Amino acid sequence: MAIRKDANTLTAAERAEFVTAIQALKAEGIYDQFVLRHANAIMSAIHRCPAFLPWHRRFIFDLELELQRVSGNPNLGIPYWNWPSGESNASMWNDDLLGGNGDAGGVVRNGPFRAGQWTVINSSGLPAGPLMRAFGQNGLPTLPTQAEIDQVMSVTPYDMSPWNMNSHPSFRNQLEGWIGPNLHNRGHVWVGGSMLPMTSPNDPAFFMHHCMVDKIWHEWQTRFPNQGYLPANGGPFGQNLTDPMNNTPSGQIGSRPIDVLDSAVLGIVYDGAAPQPQPQIPLIIVGANPTLADIGTPGEADVFRFEIPSFGSHTMYTTGSSDTFMTLFGPNNPNIEVASDDDAGENFNSQITRNLSAGTYYLRIRLYSPSTTGNYAVGVRSDGPSSSPIPALIVNGASINASISLANESDLYRFDITTEDIYSIETSGTTDTFMTLHGPNSQIPEIDRNDDGGVSLNARIRRQLVAGEYFARVRHYSPIGIGSYSIRVTQE
Repeated sequence: MAIRKDANTLTAAERAEFVTAIQALKAEGIYDQFVLRHANAIMSAIHRCPAFLPWHRRFIFDLELELQRVSGNPNLGIPYWNWPSGESNASMWNDDLLGGNGDAGGVVRNGPFRAGQWTVINSSGLPAGPLMRAFGQNGLPTLPTQAEIDQVMSVTPYDMSPWNMNSHPSFRNQLEGWIGPNLHNRGHVWVGGSMLPMTSPNDPAFFMHHCMVDKIWHEWQTRFPNQGYLPANGGPFGQNLTDPMNNTPSGQIGSRPIDVLDSAVLGIVYDGAAPQPQPQIPLIIVGANPTLADIGTPGEADVFRFEIPSFGSHTMYTTGSSDTFMTLFGPNNPNIEVASDDDAGENFNSQITRNLSAGTYYLRIRLYSPSTTGNYAVGVRSDGPSSSPIPALIVNGASINASISLANESDLYRFDITTEDIYSIETSGTTDTFMTLHGPNSQIPEIDRNDDGGVSLNARIRRQLVAGEYFARVRHYSPIGIGSYSIRVTQE
């Protein structure tokens, strides 16, 4: 597991490994692709907005994966720039890591990224000269102190309307630096030179800087586990919890804020952090009396889980006088949104009725207004077996034609294996499908998954299966995507 360390504490070997990996990515042209990904994103879609933190978390996570690839070390983590101990005399600016300040003209003359060894690019991808720095010469001569970081760490909620640089109170806005003690913005301005424009990833210090930003967000999330990402919906497109983020390609993880909220799921670990106990998610018993709950802090969100033993129709609902908003995730994944609702229940209560396959599901409950508090009760009831049985796939039989017709929709299929052998379950068509396989003899355990293993953007799972009943679930790769496809099972 990669551990992200204070850059000043790296050993000589760790410094050499990081620098060599950065240089290798530059030689491959991959590093410059990251520069262009940031430079050509819409400024207002990745800065001065709620997606600022998840966008950059995904951005540095992707670079970290590339560093691990070229180094051959799956445990290589991006170091973070610890601002309180990261002034110009800090060891991270030595010749064996980042190199130091620019000369009188701003040109970096020492270290592995010095003039003649490192060339920056412009937003068109063309060479644009040497790396430039001007420490503390742009009106901000000092870096953030620990007291200032602690001050921002106490701010809730995550964000607030109007979801921009005027949002207050807003942890995101204070960390970004538009109000409060100015943390993230100050780092860019303090370094100056190549760290000022949208092509700022030209300076490898950018990634250490944003690793520190991400570390603070990570620690804030640990401190306030009920302070979820805002806005869940109702904000500008690209800023809501399940919106695709601007200029974020498909990759090992999704491109929505919800896909990067849990550092533990991503395997992100920071040095010096004691393992944090995972909060126990309250269990709702299907068919039992509703569970009493309350939103005691503006912007707070509650999460519950419940178990579905077999396919059938179920209703998730709230009761009470509060105006609730409900989002359903699953099965067996708290990050895959199934459906959401505002006022389908009585009065202003939320309610979702869906056919659900077996598995663990998660309900996220918040109040419609992020500035209010209130009580409610939440429950789940079974509406009986579905009138639509699970379609059966016949091994080596004809394909079943189907379609994803609604956002967040998924289809479930069953098939029987009588002889242990290698089998392929695959889709065909022009729709970008994603498939999970469950079994044997249960819809709950996931035994495999695939995105683009088939032709074009189709999913394909090929594996040895023992005798038993199996279940294949198909959804669109995009949570808002729709389209037709075919699915079949073959024995090899």
